[in-house]
Amino acid sequence: MKRRIGFDPRVQLLIVLITGLVSFLGELHTFPWLIGFIALYLAVQGIYKPTLWFLLTAALLYAAKEWSPASPTGLWTIVAFFSLLGLRLLPVLMAAVSLGRVPAGQLIVALRTVRIPMGVLVALAVSTRFLPILRLEQEAIQTNARLRGVSAASPRNWLRPLRTFEYTIVPLLMRSLKIADELAASAATKGIDHPGPKTSLYPVALRWQDAAVLLVYSCCLIALFGYGGLK
Repeated sequence: MKRRIGFDPRVQLLIVLITGLVSFLGELHTFPWLIGFIALYLAVQGIYKPTLWFLLTAALLYAAKEWSPASPTGLWTIVAFFSLLGLRLLPVLMAAVSLGRVPAGQLIVALRTVRIPMGVLVALAVSTRFLPILRLEQEAIQTNARLRGVSAASPRNWLRPLRTFEYTIVPLLMRSLKIADELAASAATKGIDHPGPKTSLYPVALRWQDAAVLLVYSCCLIALFGYGGLK
């Protein structure tokens, strides 16, 4: 088995925040370098399949952007808008994949060291766990609906939106409520509301790879900004 490099959750969160700021302020001609760095950042952690999908999505978005006319009208206006929006959101989503794979307990104990309020920590930990579980639940519901012939992906059901809503969206809402209750019970069992000091099995320490990825990322951003990467 190949050795995979792991990063401290604080560094992963910092990379997400910096990437979000750069995606908002940066020029689009520098985004291939930004996306390439985040793809390498995910690859060294062993996150291969999502990285390939992100790169394929980036290629399609750039192709749509290049094929759009200089003054888009009609349908091309929608294509140009979503291609530009997707290119700005893509690096942030890529960086968030790594943070989303951090166990909730490790994320909380790491961010607690930087004095983040517990309410923010709980919201961040629950959101990183809730969304992937919700996606799996949606896939299971769609599989069940497909076997019954009521899947929202089937074109013949598009003319019956109320029936599709009843058999796909309503079960997802019910499962969301149950998942939220289960997450709350799990957090309470682990003593998340205990006012005293807490212990953890996860070690919290910055290592050489954390300093290295921040140094390399900083150098890349300085080079991009020097190349005219800011608006």
